[in-house]
Amino acid sequence: MNDDLLAGIDCGATKVMVQSGVYSSATNKISPGSINKEFYYSDHPNWNSNFKPIPLDIQKSEYQSNNISLTNEEIDQGNVIIDTIVSSMKIIDGHKIGLCFPGLKNHDGIVVMANGPRIPNLSHQIKSVKIISNDSDCCVIGELKSTIGMMQNTKNGVYIGGGTGIADGIILNGELLNLTNIKDIPRSWEINLSSNETVETLLSPAGMIKKYNDQNNAQIKTLADLTYKKEFNKIMDNALEAFLQLLKIRERFFLDQDEEIQEIVIGQRLGEFFNDSGKKYIGKFQSSIEIPIKLSSDRRTAALGAAISYKCL
Repeated sequence: MNDDLLAGIDCGATKVMVQSGVYSSATNKISPGSINKEFYYSDHPNWNSNFKPIPLDIQKSEYQSNNISLTNEEIDQGNVIIDTIVSSMKIIDGHKIGLCFPGLKNHDGIVVMANGPRIPNLSHQIKSVKIISNDSDCCVIGELKSTIGMMQNTKNGVYIGGGTGIADGIILNGELLNLTNIKDIPRSWEINLSSNETVETLLSPAGMIKKYNDQNNAQIKTLADLTYKKEFNKIMDNALEAFLQLLKIRERFFLDQDEEIQEIVIGQRLGEFFNDSGKKYIGKFQSSIEIPIKLSSDRRTAALGAAISYKCL
């Protein structure tokens, strides 16, 4: 096994992405390798497309009381995800593998999950994976430590990755902060606006699409499709309000450290959207603030972040 040959598995709500990488000890950076493939959970015969997560208040209560009680539906859905991950690993045999996953984790697995099943025994099911990293952290690590990242030279920066939820990230003095350990920095899903909605709900692509579909009994799939609807300008106004509220809280933190935000990077599906069909809308975001906004539209960064986490973190 080559010490410099790494691979990352980026687990999402609907699929996993496998990305190989080559690590350079001279630069402490990872470059994309030739292997890149996505594996969809829905290709598994037992995937339940109508699965509904257990309410978060119940999940948190069970976790805090050390009494997680999985439903049969959670177990079945979790097994599909495990099978998909194990199957995906066949194409990166011989690599050192890092894996990132959403949700709240302990040393064994996923104990609170907003958009899927809890898998508290994940590490026991996939023994060749050394560490299960936070997906938000790996997005930022990939931007910071991969040769395709947009934050390689960032001293103080904020990362906002928009997909099913929001991947929050802060780089302070060139280092990624562990937001889990800092109580004074709320995550996007914890920040409520005057509309009693969260930053995550209004700013994430999935949140915007879900709200429109629920209100209009529609089945829109992407933000690009949503741009053709007359309500989209209002949706973007709400997204901008959420963005500014999030930034206000992040700026307050940096000021407390006697520092300033150097740049903001918007990535994942939200970054792709702004870089493509939403170009005119990112101009409105940029004109609302003085801090430069950069867009990251390469979806491989989170998997590369997971890969280099094996080596460096």
